[in-house]
Formats: sequence, structure tokens, C-alpha cells
Amino acid sequence: MSSVHGVVILADQRYEAPLIQAIQRHGDTLAIVRRCADLAEVIAAARAGVADLAVIDGSDPDLTAESIHALRSCGMAVVALAAHAERSRLASLGVASVAAPGSPEQVVNSLIAATRNVRVHTAVSDEQPPPPPPPSSPGTVVAVWGTSGAPGRTTIACGLAAILARSAPTLLVDADTANPTIAHLLGMPVQASGLSILARTASRGPLTPQDINVASVLRSEGLRVVTGLVTPHRWREVSRPSIETIVGALRLSARYCVIDVASTSLEKTARGANRDDAALGVLERADRLVIVARGDIVGINRLSFVARWWEDHGRDLPVDIIVNRVSTDAIGPHPVPSLQAAIGAFMPHRLFHVVDEDAGVGRAALRGKALGENGTRCTASDALEAIVAQWMPTL
Repeated sequence: MSSVHGVVILADQRYEAPLIQAIQRHGDTLAIVRRCADLAEVIAAARAGVADLAVIDGSDPDLTAESIHALRSCGMAVVALAAHAERSRLASLGVASVAAPGSPEQVVNSLIAATRNVRVHTAVSDEQPPPPPPPSSPGTVVAVWGTSGAPGRTTIACGLAAILARSAPTLLVDADTANPTIAHLLGMPVQASGLSILARTASRGPLTPQDINVASVLRSEGLRVVTGLVTPHRWREVSRPSIETIVGALRLSARYCVIDVASTSLEKTARGANRDDAALGVLERADRLVIVARGDIVGINRLSFVARWWEDHGRDLPVDIIVNRVSTDAIGPHPVPSLQAAIGAFMPHRLFHVVDEDAGVGRAALRGKALGENGTRCTASDALEAIVAQWMPTL
């Protein structure tokens, strides 16, 4: 990087001319390279490497956490033009500093201060943004993940949430951006997405427990539900930074939070938006992981792929395996010993839980109920209750 830093400007015309004049007086350090018409042009300049500093109107509706992250990942620092009252909101989005639009010298001083950190931004451009600060009174976030092929993640997630809600306030969140089905399974309206509401709010600043409350639906005493996307093709609405912000707010909003996420591609993550972003963001922030696999030959084979991926890429947190829909027809006359032998081949000494194939699951779904809710008593619900009882001392 040369000693002269390129600057792009996206500002109200009332302030643009004085800003340009003030920046030009510091030509030994700063050089204006482009006056932009919109934020897309600012991002293009950052990606092209023609500038490493930006002065942007803080009221621009496109100025979100995602856009700031995109600029920072290219090594660009942002000075936002806004009143002092907006400082906290804009700082939470990731801007380098906030300056009054009517004070050109303050803007210049902010730009010069930002030049000291440009090299730092460039050096960490491929890293994820730092985690949010730890909450003051955190609850427990349980991510329900698993193999491809519909092993019953949503059924398990809904059942776990319903059972946990008996003992403490619980949130059930549909973050499966590939096949969002919690609302359908529970017979809830699907015309609005609580997850979309939270993602939009998170892109513009910190989330509060009140935001979670507004975006969720009261299911029963102790249980609230954040419904998923209306349609899977809108998966880009939920970026990785926004889902990580959402998880942090969820932790402050209920004693337990159960999040249903999609199976991932198990491919190496790439730059740019990815269908796996929501799931990976939840896995990065969860306190406990539940991996669900179907209890048949194909399901256990797919579990081996998931186990290998988690061993290479996962975090150090409690992991529980639930083998779902187990039957003698699929596994043989002695299903549990057969599963122990099969799973032990790639996950030695790993304990797992078993939920049997049960017609009661289908009957509950037909009535729009989760396992564990009133009137759904069956072998599968008994198994989930036993699992939750085993977890309670460590949740």
C-alpha cells in the first residue's frame, strides 16, 4: 500500500463539495479516486482495489452489516456521515468511525485515523467477523443438524423444544433455509417469516430480546416459534453475519433455544453468499449440537460423512447423536447392537440415542402437533423425553 490512500465518496450533495475540498488539502495522505452514485459502486471500487477508504452517508438504506463486511473483507475502512445519535447503531455495523457530515475537518481526521488500521483489515480480510460480546445472562442454544435425506431433523427439533418448554421459556427457530418446514409441521401460518424479519433487523444494528419477541409467535405457555423462510429461494435474505447476530440475541431471550438447520453440502466454504451460510453460522455459535441420522444403511453411511466433516471443521462443544426412525425391518432383529457396530467403525466410543420408527409421529404431524405436546404420547415422544432428562443437568 502506498502512503497515499484512495478515497471514494457517497454523500449527500449538500456536503460533497466541502468534503472534497477538505480531503484535497491533505493530498500527501489522501486522494479522492471516485464519487459514487450508490453503495454498489463503492463495493466495486473496493473489490477493484482502487481505494481503501470510503466516506458514506450513514442514512443510506443499503448500508448494512453485510455491506460493511463486504467492504472490510476487501481491505476498505468506512467513515460514516451521521449525527452523534447514530454513532452506536453505525458502530455496531462495523464502520471505522462516525463523523458529522457538516464538519469536513472531522471527516478528514477520521479518514487519517482509519489509515492506521487499513493494513490490519487487509491482513484479516479472509477471516470471519469477531464474535459478539458474551451475553450477561445467557441461555443455551441447541443446534439440530444432521445428514441429508430427511432423517427427521425438524421432527426432533420440534419435539425437543416442546419438552424443554415445560421447564423453562424456550424458543424454537426454523433456520433451515433449504427446506423450512416447522410452520407446516405445526400447522402455523406460513405467509410471514420471523427469520426474515430478524435478518433484516440484524443487518441494520444490534438485536434485542424485544426484537425476538416481536418476530416470534406464541405457540404455548413457555414456547415461542420463529418461523422460517416463506420459500427456499429466498435463502440469500439470511447471511452468515446476520444469523450469528440472531443467535447471540436468541441466547439472551430464552432459557433454551432449539434451532433447526439444514444439512450442509460438506464442501469447503467459498467467498461470497452460500446456501450453507445459515447452517454454518448457527453451528459456529451454538452451545450444543444434535446430529440426526436416519436408522438405516443409507442413513448411517451419510452419518459417516457428517462425522468426518465435523472432526475436520467442527468446534469443541457437546455433540449428541440421535439415530431416528430405527426399526428391525431396516436394521435387523437386533437394531441397537447393529448400530453400535456400524457407528463404532467411524465414531469409536461415541454414545448415541435411539428413537424408534413410530406411527405416532405421523399422527401428531397430521394434527399439527410436535412430539411432547398434549395428546402426542407415543414411543418416539417417550424416547425424546428420556433424552432431554439425561441432558438437563448439563444444559
